[in-house]
Amino acid sequence: MSKIFQLIQKKNLKTTAIVGMTKNVGKTVTFNHIVKELVGSEIKLGLISAGYDGERFDRLTLKEKPRILAPVGVLVATAEACFKAADAGLEFLEKSSFVTPLGPVMVGRVKEAGRVELAGPGSISGLRELIGMMSRRGSAQVLVDGAINRIASASPAVSDGTILATGASLGPTMDDVVKKTVFRRTIMETPLVEDTLLLKSAYKGLIKGNAVLLHREGNGYKVESVREMIPLLAGTRIINKCRRETAALVFGGALVDNNLQDIMELYKHPPAVIVRDATRLFVNPEIYWRYLKRGGRIMALEKINLIAVTLNPTDPMGRDYDPEMFLKIMGEALHPCPVFDLVLQKKHLS
Repeated sequence: MSKIFQLIQKKNLKTTAIVGMTKNVGKTVTFNHIVKELVGSEIKLGLISAGYDGERFDRLTLKEKPRILAPVGVLVATAEACFKAADAGLEFLEKSSFVTPLGPVMVGRVKEAGRVELAGPGSISGLRELIGMMSRRGSAQVLVDGAINRIASASPAVSDGTILATGASLGPTMDDVVKKTVFRRTIMETPLVEDTLLLKSAYKGLIKGNAVLLHREGNGYKVESVREMIPLLAGTRIINKCRRETAALVFGGALVDNNLQDIMELYKHPPAVIVRDATRLFVNPEIYWRYLKRGGRIMALEKINLIAVTLNPTDPMGRDYDPEMFLKIMGEALHPCPVFDLVLQKKHLS
């Protein structure tokens, strides 16, 4: 029984997302490792994907990329084309309401073990629908494969816990890989809004709009909501409505670099910025740290539960690292977050 499996069991997770920082960082290796452990413990399991990577062969090495190994008895959800092309023998159970370019997402049970490509919805609502379908069919745990650039699976609205896969292919040097991974961990662990009144006001505003201004008024806040068809436009509009007494801006959609830069142009000491959760943050380190240095705060209404980081010290371009050294350095940089090399079968002892 591996340490990462024990960690999932100890935290009593019902839905776990495995998210890769880029290609070739061992996300599928991590996914398959956990599938094997869960099935070996006779836990009823469901497998889904947030989006679709779509590459059977690596563009750089031309080698076949690892695919999900689906054991007998596991439930899988995937697009119709992938369902029919699976090496695994699948029994069709039901069809979801979500349709992909590869056809509707179908739920089936593995009757004969084999490989399968998972393709699913990239939206939170679509993922929640599939998780619900699998739970109703008896799945005690669901694993979500966070396809490349699909971090939505890490949202607290989808998963109870998240495992982040990183590795040598993320950057040209080990130092660069470590810095990028540490920053992603920082983003994923964006702190919660602790002020109860501020929290209630933010939620109240999001009922009426997809972006909100919270202005200081007496001992509380005046709530001003903005609604746009495109949430990103709503974020731009609330910046234009900022006042001297504005205490916080709430972004129901994405928060991007331009938003923070525009706010900093208006304020010497910028107000707090609040997002639904850290999957909505799309900011680079320079802008992020500059905002905090100016006195601004970035907070979330819900927090991602990052439970572990897994490592792949090899890279198709040949920038391979010594596995033991990579594990040691990354483990120290990410402390106290648990860090694993599943091929080396070791955890950094912090």
